[in-house]
Amino acid sequence: MAKRKLSGKDVLHMIDQLSSSECASDEDEDSDIPDADLEDSAVESSDDDDGDSDTDVEDEDVDAWRKLSGTSCNFTRLNFSAVSPGCQISDDDMPDDEIGFFSLFFTEELLKEIVDNTNEYAKEKLATMQLRAYSIWTKWTDITLCELKAYFGVIMNMALHDRPCIFDYFSTEWVNSVPFFVDVFARYRFLQIHWMLHAAPVNGVGTGKGAKVQNVMDCVSGKSLEYFIPGPNIAIDESTIAFKGRVSCKMYNPNKPTKWGLRVYVLADSSTGYISAFQPYFGRETTESLARPGSPFTTRIVLHLIDKLLAKWSFSGFHLYTDRFYTGCSLALQLFQLGVHLTGTIQRNRQGLPTELKKAKKMATHEVVAFATNSMLALCWQDKRQVVALSTYHDATVETYQRKSRGGQVIDVVKPTVIIDYNKQMGGVDRADQLCTSYNFARKSVKWWRKLFFWLLETAIVNSYILFNKQRSRGEQLTHLKYRRQLIMQLVGDVRNRQRRRGRPSTRDKAERLNKKPHFLDQDGAKHKDCAVCSRRHKKGGRKTTVYYCKTCSRKPGLHPTKCFELYHSVVDYKPADDDNSE
Repeated sequence: MAKRKLSGKDVLHMIDQLSSSECASDEDEDSDIPDADLEDSAVESSDDDDGDSDTDVEDEDVDAWRKLSGTSCNFTRLNFSAVSPGCQISDDDMPDDEIGFFSLFFTEELLKEIVDNTNEYAKEKLATMQLRAYSIWTKWTDITLCELKAYFGVIMNMALHDRPCIFDYFSTEWVNSVPFFVDVFARYRFLQIHWMLHAAPVNGVGTGKGAKVQNVMDCVSGKSLEYFIPGPNIAIDESTIAFKGRVSCKMYNPNKPTKWGLRVYVLADSSTGYISAFQPYFGRETTESLARPGSPFTTRIVLHLIDKLLAKWSFSGFHLYTDRFYTGCSLALQLFQLGVHLTGTIQRNRQGLPTELKKAKKMATHEVVAFATNSMLALCWQDKRQVVALSTYHDATVETYQRKSRGGQVIDVVKPTVIIDYNKQMGGVDRADQLCTSYNFARKSVKWWRKLFFWLLETAIVNSYILFNKQRSRGEQLTHLKYRRQLIMQLVGDVRNRQRRRGRPSTRDKAERLNKKPHFLDQDGAKHKDCAVCSRRHKKGGRKTTVYYCKTCSRKPGLHPTKCFELYHSVVDYKPADDDNSE
């Protein structure tokens, strides 16, 4: 058989075909092309970046592109049809306090379901265990709704008081103690609830990876859509839940702050960071469940989230911002058919872009080159590097603004409006991530579904915080930290550790009375105290009282002003060794 000699054109054609087939496969789902940080500019990939691209074999619609000599494109701009975006809770149903807003997302019905499922799981688990005499599970009792709420309050407060180990939160040592935790739960009781927590029914019908938290996802997702209409500007990006355990859908991206973890695709309001819709990524299971199987995954996941939003609120005129991982010409056209504008940075090798734009060439600093069809704008702007953007809303208008250079010199920069708006509106998901991770419960776990469960809890807290402040005047709004502290107190309520012994001298008391500093007596003639040294209440006739006390010690112990005062401030074991009350 004669060998065929390939020309350079044939080789390039084969490479393009191979790149196109790789991008259509499921392998591109696991790739992540993050935006590199550029000062005062949007982001654009290099020409040799072969990440999740949609490289073309033949440039379809190339003839439809025309190079702009001016700035006007004469696009059809859709009006935002929502009359009253924002909070959709009526005045009659508006909660009065923080826990009321939190209960909008983690409803009483959901909490009762978690309580029942946890008790059922514990019953089934303990039935198969052979318990030792000193096991904490010998003291197991079914949890109650109040205990579950208090448990959520405790883990929220753990995020505000970082400790290297979960046992340290229940330490009674003076140098490490936080009384809140031991006042609410005994350590064994908290660990019982923490280890037996189970969200889904034990013998549920779900078989997918997300079955163990499906009921929580459905509730939080549905309520998030129900109580808030996003503004005209929305953004879609991925959020990473830190996790290094063993699970097939774990992702890795060395360029992200959180390199290993579970990925969640999020649609958020650009101005507030409110999370309206989300979709966790479970690998092929998620890919096969999405509509439009003929399109790339990055197109399908965006349309999936938009479909969720429009199914609940059928308004037109939303303006979606995406980064180069998602943006494509096909996606822009499909979104416009749904009544949604698209603006985003784009890789220059995406299918459908004009050939002139794809070819790398040198441009003058801050030079703008733009191409347009009847419905799309493709624009390249030279800053520190070339930035390529695609939009169905903006034209090629530029603005002049002042930028401060490293040396402190102020310079005028000519920048396209599409880039300015992108930088301003794309941060909706980042704002939501910042709120979710500022005070999140980040303890390690080998069960990946627990990490997703606590992310859903954080989403409910953040969304409830945004709604809470939306209904208050500017002067009455709470900071995120203060809102969480108020919510913690309301979740804990009256739950207290009944087994904690009171009145026992602490190590702090020992350090204070033996500090070799001057201590002074005082007296209260109307109030008698037991002498801390010689009084023996447990013995008949052993109680000794005095009107004198040490006003220097924080406990204000009652002391006789002679030998008792001296022993208390000079001897470690100031009571006889055979006394049950000795330190």
